[in-house]
Amino acid sequence: MAALTSALAVTHTAGAFQTALNRRACGGETSRGVVCVARASARPQSALAGVSRPGRVVFSERRNAEVGIRATARPRDAFSSDAGAWRGEAQRCDAAAAASEGDASGESEKASRATVTPVVNKGKLQTRVVSALCLGAFGLFVTCTGGWVWAVWMAGASYLSAKEYFTMVPNMTSELPHPPPKWACDVSVAVCTLFCLVLQACGARTGALVMSVLGAFGVVAFLLTTKQDEPHFSQYTAALFGIVYCGALPAFWVKLRALAFSESATVAVGASGSRFVEAWPSLLGGPEAWTTGLIVTVITVSCIIASDVGAYAFGKTFGRTQLIKISPNKTVEGALGGLLCTMLTAFGLRQLFGWHAGAVQTIVLGALVFFAAVAGDLMESVMKRNAGMKDSGDIIPGHGGFLDRFDSYMFTGVSVYFYIVTVMPYWFVGMVL
Repeated sequence: MAALTSALAVTHTAGAFQTALNRRACGGETSRGVVCVARASARPQSALAGVSRPGRVVFSERRNAEVGIRATARPRDAFSSDAGAWRGEAQRCDAAAAASEGDASGESEKASRATVTPVVNKGKLQTRVVSALCLGAFGLFVTCTGGWVWAVWMAGASYLSAKEYFTMVPNMTSELPHPPPKWACDVSVAVCTLFCLVLQACGARTGALVMSVLGAFGVVAFLLTTKQDEPHFSQYTAALFGIVYCGALPAFWVKLRALAFSESATVAVGASGSRFVEAWPSLLGGPEAWTTGLIVTVITVSCIIASDVGAYAFGKTFGRTQLIKISPNKTVEGALGGLLCTMLTAFGLRQLFGWHAGAVQTIVLGALVFFAAVAGDLMESVMKRNAGMKDSGDIIPGHGGFLDRFDSYMFTGVSVYFYIVTVMPYWFVGMVL
């Protein structure tokens, strides 16, 4: 009621001033029926809302509610005598309202200066942590096992990624007004699943992967041309990108895991004396199980995880500057923190495994993993934005779709593979790093 009294008092004062101005404009005659309107600021429901009872005013939670007050004109002497009294009464009512109900002049200013603390959904956070731990344990098992187990796992990853990608494509109506038909999407998902298996069967040879990709796209393109009355170019581009993005790129993880030690590298590892590798139990393959492929795969996956965790921690703690518009939650400070954590992780695992690569080469490898992971993450963000989707799916509890977690792995496998086999053997030849 104090807030209502304050609003009525201020309104009456404004009406009196308006009456005086009208009298001055009309040569001293009284102008009756002047209407003034006061806009009452929206107040919290707890402050203004009440139980509807007889004799009480119940405010609804409506912003900028208009309260019309018809002010009756007063004689000039009456106005001059009690205008100050009205102002004083209005100020006293405002003070009482601010003290008793915390109106806009008191509580609102304090609230505007208060720091907003983000609300953390503990239940969702626990679900995310449990899902991440389960995926991490399963991923560690298939990574250490290698061979066909690893190839089948990567084939499943390709299938889930392609399934979600070709689900998003029809929703990109502005970017792709003519998406591939459903049967073409299903064929593309099937061929993406086969790449890893074909590559494993052919000894992880690059030529087998190249021929498989070209042959698969040739089949899909032929079907798109012959089974439609009016094919569209956007159908070919969407299908080709999906085959390469969800099929060919994950297949390089099979090639990366299949890398083996050279003879000189074996001597270097033996000279390094890694206690971790030497103590590896024979039940799990013994020290010989730690080939170049296993070491590099574990380092790469660990660096991707360190990149996500470091970017999140540094971004939440120090994040102020937005990194890029297509992903508003990413900050420059978070990216720098992720880069630092990635390089430190790569260097630390090199020391743990006694890897023959030099320190500088390993740190550069960590930086390469970071930039490749960020590129994959941003590309998937663009696809989801164009499709109008928050998540690519809901297969992983607390995380969303599989592609939401696997997007950082798309470009890292192929980048690390070519860095290992083409750059490192010829970089800084003759120098001890």
